[in-house]
Order: sequence, then C-alpha cells, then structure tokens
Amino acid sequence: MSTRDDLHVADVSLRRGVPTDAPRLARVAAALFTETFGAANRPEDVTAYLATAFSEERQRRELSEPAIHVWLAIEATGEIAGLVYVRLNVPLPRSCAVTARRPAELARLYTEQRWHGKGLGRRLMEAALRTAGEHDCDIVWLGVWQRNARAIAFYRKEGFQIVGEQEFMVGASRERDFVMVRGLAPAP
Repeated sequence: MSTRDDLHVADVSLRRGVPTDAPRLARVAAALFTETFGAANRPEDVTAYLATAFSEERQRRELSEPAIHVWLAIEATGEIAGLVYVRLNVPLPRSCAVTARRPAELARLYTEQRWHGKGLGRRLMEAALRTAGEHDCDIVWLGVWQRNARAIAFYRKEGFQIVGEQEFMVGASRERDFVMVRGLAPAP
C-alpha cells in the first residue's frame, strides 16, 4: 500500500464505470461512505443506508443508465481510489429558488482519505463538469451535509454556492444538506 507521501494524482487514471464494475463499485462506495460518515451516524442507520444506496444491484442499474455517468479513479494497482456520479436532467430541490434549463446533479464525489489534499477530488470534479458540459447542462448542483466543513470548502473553491437546503435520510436519521450550485458556460 502506498504511503500518503508517495501518492501522485498523475499516477491515477480516470475512466467511466461500466456495469461489470458494479460488485467492486458497491464495495468501494460503501467503504468510502462509511469512512467519511460512519463515525457521525448510528451503526444501524449506516447499515440501512448502505443496503439500499450501494447495493450491487443498484450500482449495476445506475452504471447501465445512459443519464448517469460514473467516473472511477483507478490507481496503478487497479484499485478504485475515488469516484464521482453525475446524473443528467435531475431538477434542483423545490426549496431552491434557482431555475435551470438543463441541470445535472453531482450525486457523489468520494476519495479515499489518504488521497485528500492530493488533487484527486479536483480531477474527479473536472470529469463531472466536463460531462455536464458535454450534455449541454447549464447548472450543476449537489447536496452536501451541513456538518462536512471540508467538503463545503472544497465545493466553494470549485465555484459552487449555497442556494438552499434539503433533507437527506441515512437510515432512520433525518439530516440536513446544503444545496450548492455552479453555473456552466455554454459549450462552444
């Protein structure tokens, strides 16, 4: 396993996920969610959320859906170090006073903690924004847990602004997310 000091984002390749990635994606996405949010939630709520959000069946279905683009960050070892989901034509929550002709949702952007601060999140964000732009989207939006200061700071640095809130369920736990948006310039 690499140490934090010898990790280089240039050594990671990005590729679009395909249905055969479903078993591995389900396992990695669940592990990354747990690594990021597990300690702040009741174990039974995390277990319930993982069973639905990151089931192998759901990942296969999402990887097969033309309106969902999942980008995987693959290390030289073949391991998934991070991921981002882009869902096309998903309207913003009603609570937001923002209109969009063709919105895209950045549904998940996760990297292993050992990659934090190494530029991998930025590369995944670039892939997400490029995907949205290639599909003529005018706004990219996301929900981010109000208590995730590191993610909020990252999204602000990437040009996102808070425009509202939404509810997010983790098992039986009702949580509040900020809704953040970023406009996209029209494709040339």
